[in-house]
Formats: sequence, structure tokens, C-alpha cells
Amino acid sequence: MRRYEAMFLFDNAFARDWHNVTQEVQRLMDRAGAQLEVCVKFDERKLAYEIQKRKRGTYVLVYFKSPTDKITAMERDIVLSEPILRGMILSGVGVSDERIAELKAHPAEQPLSPLGPEMRRDDAFDGGPPRRGDRFDRGDRGGRGGPREEIEVVPVGALDDDIDA
Repeated sequence: MRRYEAMFLFDNAFARDWHNVTQEVQRLMDRAGAQLEVCVKFDERKLAYEIQKRKRGTYVLVYFKSPTDKITAMERDIVLSEPILRGMILSGVGVSDERIAELKAHPAEQPLSPLGPEMRRDDAFDGGPPRRGDRFDRGDRGGRGGPREEIEVVPVGALDDDIDA
């Protein structure tokens, strides 16, 4: 069994009672034959856009172990679940046992403290130049506003002289 990380977005009305959330997560785990390790409240936020006529939602972070072939069925169950507005499952290969123990010690109903604007994910690395996917880094892609590369134009007939016949 492999470790997986899941983030679920629950309807706020449903998530007010934490017992309901843990029951729904445990139901999903039981149906997939998965072993639940940790289920903690991540945060309650206003959504960027309405999802099923909801403007707010509660994010729940879950770590579990499951057979690989059961993940597809679990994703289908997440889509069919009424209280879960969205869900995403990722491989939890890089998650250490110490991190799991740390999350188990955290009170499940108390929201985790997500990275604030002063500590963006890009800043958590070595502090070097922005990575290629950074939305503010346009210089190396030749897109709008960045420097353009010079391209040498060679006439088609000029290359034929190099070929030995």
C-alpha cells in the first residue's frame, strides 16, 4: 500500500460539524479499502468562484494508505459525494512519518496555518531567481515584455553546399 495525500473541499454547512466530515472521509476510505492516517481541517475560505452555488468552503487535508488500483474508484466516489465540492488526490511519497506524527498531534478541528503572503511557496526554496513557471518571470520565454532571441536566417540553398555529393 502506498501513501497518498488528498485535499477535499467540503460544503461549509456540512463541515460545521467536524464529526460529519470525519464520517464522510472514513466512508470514502472504507469503500476503497484504504487506511486513514490523518484528517485535519486546513482552512475555511471564500472561493474564487461559485461551485454548486456555494461561495465559501472548508478545505480538509487527508493522508492515507491505499492500494494503487483503488484510487480511480475513490476519485469517482469523491465526484459522486454530495458534501464534497472538489477533491484532489496526489502521491504522498515525499511525506515523512514525522510530518504525519506532527499532523496527528495537531487538533483536527483547528485549522492549520497555511503559507501567508509573506511566505510564498517560491520563497521557501533557496531564495534564488524565480523558477521557470513563475508568472512574473517572462524574460526567459521570449513572451510579451521579455527580451527576444536573435535568430540567424540562413538561405535554403546555402546549406546544400556543405553536402558532399
